[in-house]
Amino acid sequence: MSTSSSNDFVICKPPTLPTIIGASVFLAGSIEMGTAIDWQSDVTAALRHLPVTVLNPRRDDWDKSWTQDISNPHFREQVDWEMNHLQKADIIALFFQPGTMSPISLLELGLHASDGKLVVCCPEGFWRRGNVQMVCHTYKIPLFETPEELKEAVKQRLEDVIKQRRVFERKLDV
Repeated sequence: MSTSSSNDFVICKPPTLPTIIGASVFLAGSIEMGTAIDWQSDVTAALRHLPVTVLNPRRDDWDKSWTQDISNPHFREQVDWEMNHLQKADIIALFFQPGTMSPISLLELGLHASDGKLVVCCPEGFWRRGNVQMVCHTYKIPLFETPEELKEAVKQRLEDVIKQRRVFERKLDV
């Protein structure tokens, strides 16, 4: 299932193109099928009570035999979806799991370091932890040690975005 919703809570996965409702978070990070834990499901479950859109790139029908080349329509659709929704999201949660290489996640960290949208988790043991620490330090990106801390930080940031929008909407109503 690509999209599910309940009371302004929406989960969207590729290839579905969502209408973003409320605040939004993109779940970037370690996704290597068969190696990376499904941390996205845990974060998603913690947000179900909020009026948010969760953009989860973990595609249900991913086929590892797809050629990773712009000429492959499935690959291109996936990467277009990710790049488009990374730009649209209010918050980008980025998790680097030890034992994974996560080269695309490292690329996304660099691409979005100056956006002010990143919340990062990089536990001890990730092979390029020092590089992640340096980028987070340089760009003042919140950096956490555990997925639990990341989940709580994302929840807090989304609640802050929701509150700010309500204040703004009230000012418009006056």
